[in-house]
Amino acid sequence: MAILNTMYNPQYDDNILMDGSWRKNGIDIFDLFRHKFTLIIIQNLLILITTRSVAFLLKPFRQPRILSELIGAILLSPTIIGRLAFRSSSAPTAKTLYDFIFPEMSFAMVEIFGFLGLIYYVFLVAMRLDTTVVREMYRKVFPVAAATVVLPLLAVVVAVVIFRLPAPSHAEQTTFALVLGFALSVPAFPVMARLLAEVKVPMGEVGQVVLPAAVVGDVFSWIALAVCFAFVGPADEALAPLWMVLAGACLVGVCVWMIRPLLVWLGRKTSAADPVNIEFMGLVVALVPPAALSAAAIGFHPALGALVLGLAVPKGPLTAALTQRLENYVVIALLPFTIISSAHATDVMAIVTRQGDEPENYALRLAGVMLVATLAKLAAAVAVSPLFSLPRTESLSIGVLMSTIGPMEIIILNIGKDRKIFNAKIRGVLLVASVISTAMVRPILTALEGRKLHRHPAPAYKKRNLQLSGLESDLRVVACVHTIRNAPSITGLLHLADHFPLSVCAVHLAHITGPAPPMLIVHDSVDCNCTFPTLDDVSTVTSSAAPDHKVDSQPIISAFERFQRRSTNVEVSSLTAVSEYFTMPEQVRSIAEGYRATLIVVPFHRLLTVDGEMEDINPYVRAVNKGILDDAPCSVAILVDRGHLVGHESKLASHVALLFFGGPDDREALLCASRFAKRPGVHLTVVRFVVNDKQSHAAASATQGILSGARVEGRIDDEYVREFRRQFASHAAVTYTERAVEDCEGAVAAIREMGGEHNMYMVGRAAGGESAAELVEGLWNFVELRELGPIGDLLVSAEFSAAASVLVVQQYVGEHQSVRDMDEGSSRRKRLRMGDYSSKHR
Repeated sequence: MAILNTMYNPQYDDNILMDGSWRKNGIDIFDLFRHKFTLIIIQNLLILITTRSVAFLLKPFRQPRILSELIGAILLSPTIIGRLAFRSSSAPTAKTLYDFIFPEMSFAMVEIFGFLGLIYYVFLVAMRLDTTVVREMYRKVFPVAAATVVLPLLAVVVAVVIFRLPAPSHAEQTTFALVLGFALSVPAFPVMARLLAEVKVPMGEVGQVVLPAAVVGDVFSWIALAVCFAFVGPADEALAPLWMVLAGACLVGVCVWMIRPLLVWLGRKTSAADPVNIEFMGLVVALVPPAALSAAAIGFHPALGALVLGLAVPKGPLTAALTQRLENYVVIALLPFTIISSAHATDVMAIVTRQGDEPENYALRLAGVMLVATLAKLAAAVAVSPLFSLPRTESLSIGVLMSTIGPMEIIILNIGKDRKIFNAKIRGVLLVASVISTAMVRPILTALEGRKLHRHPAPAYKKRNLQLSGLESDLRVVACVHTIRNAPSITGLLHLADHFPLSVCAVHLAHITGPAPPMLIVHDSVDCNCTFPTLDDVSTVTSSAAPDHKVDSQPIISAFERFQRRSTNVEVSSLTAVSEYFTMPEQVRSIAEGYRATLIVVPFHRLLTVDGEMEDINPYVRAVNKGILDDAPCSVAILVDRGHLVGHESKLASHVALLFFGGPDDREALLCASRFAKRPGVHLTVVRFVVNDKQSHAAASATQGILSGARVEGRIDDEYVREFRRQFASHAAVTYTERAVEDCEGAVAAIREMGGEHNMYMVGRAAGGESAAELVEGLWNFVELRELGPIGDLLVSAEFSAAASVLVVQQYVGEHQSVRDMDEGSSRRKRLRMGDYSSKHR
């Protein structure tokens, strides 16, 4: 408290001169807080540190960032710091910490930052919204928007009468009921956009309907509210209602028929090398404040002007560039000030105290009115769902999202406060309701999604690996592609198996730009037997209704379409999965489950360069591959392309070698190679590595009890090899040999002897399993790429002279078990054999 007393001690008012010199009264660093500029910096730092700290604490609960900002607004309001008071020795009255940090003379700057954050965020969301979605889905969007705004408005007006909720003094009861109805019925458009982007709720139909409906409802609500204020407000504060509507129409006309053609013309004039230069973007950014101020001058809220301008900006490279440049700054640096400024001078604790001539239980009555508004929105969403055959679960999800309360409602209340329609208690109740409603969105939607899945579970499938699917049955493959450079090698590999029925789901894994919602874009008709897919964090839309994510999937789609046209037994479906890198494995898993895939093919994170070297193109791809290997619901194959799968069909990987050591992964690779061997023109060589008989007998005698599992694995390997040799006994293009080696050094030497005889090698990821672990255990000490296993890592290393393509296969071995589980915790025997390496890499 002594420090705070010093800050407000008047004897230090003139200690610091503008030239940096100090007065004779002494040096006091806290006198810096008396300067407005220094105080603004302290306010900005405090707001950002508080909101970021709360966001960090809420991160394990997967709550959206806006919830941390709402809680930060309460922490920085008079509710908390307004009760920390101190008394100065020279000042006659006590000062609170809130008065010290946010004095009235300086809070205007916080409100300015909040105003800029609001209009720029509304501009960005409107700019990214594709109006073609509204046009194509108007049969769903307009009924939802009308029902979820009109019905709650009428319900609030009726509830105000039933609960006998009186208007504050100096306000008419009718005006109070109408404005409160608008505050509780207008969709929280910016909040909903952030919820869809950050909470990652189950969307599907919900994601296609709720955001356009919120935009439509928001626009018409603001227009109706502005007209309402024009009718009830003083004549000298706003234009007449008719003139205000005409002026608003002129604002829309200027944005649509003047600014939009100007931006299109400027876009055509820019060079092809730099279609969106910094001057072009600066012009668009500079138009936002004038548009907002124009709307405010007319009588609307400034956010409406930013909304209209954002919708008028032509979609294309300009919107993508503006989003990339502005979004992070607006969301992280400016938008927290919008929430803080909306909660300015709001004491939440005043809710429980009776003030003035308020009736008893005033806060409870107000809470009852808000509950009626929420139930009315839920009922409205359910009521309109039969019009377009929307399931009740998804209609409830729409109602929950449309019931969110955010800063737009608080802004309406601020307008009502300025016009003496509302008091501080109503703002406090609404602030608490905003925190509760936002925090409950994810749990409620997750519960609704779980109930839907419980009632309509996704059809289970059993053919999760090649062992269960059979040799000549329909093979269902999910082919993952990151760039167009991956497509030729993936299609070349699939060409080796297209002589049997082959169903391919081509998935373009595209990295999301900015905090936009994850999206699964369906480019063509997908197999009707699939459920595509019930993801808990991704919206599924068609390519025509997809928003602008600056993702060009057309070259990849065309590559797979050409592959389908060349083959008679192939069906291809194309998807684009837009998400963050860390969520891509979860997306691939959900897609594979919905597609009931037997095999997932992913490209290696290194690509071949023109000089024949392997270059690490994107390090994030490696993390994605590891995540897919760990969580895949079926078998996985990693393709290391070295140019042998690209070219004329007659030359594609005609000489294939399978290195068989034993274990589930090698057996899966053997079954995959068997499919390739059935194709004319493919020459397959299977080399089985076995332990020298003398050494194997000595080891078995020394560890008779320990190696019982290895014997079982060996018998299974023998059975698979016998069946393979029986099927291809008369096949001239298939060769089977056995190499007896004593240890891993002998195995490596034998592999190097094969040299460049083959243009593709196949191997299991966990080569050897338990049956021949002694042949590969020494290689683990030198493994650099664990996702390829010891043999796969050897084949792609610089020490291996042959520059052949490599296919590393991992078999799906159980519902809740992966090869990683086998590596890390399946048996004590393997960890003992691996020695120090196991303890270092476990």
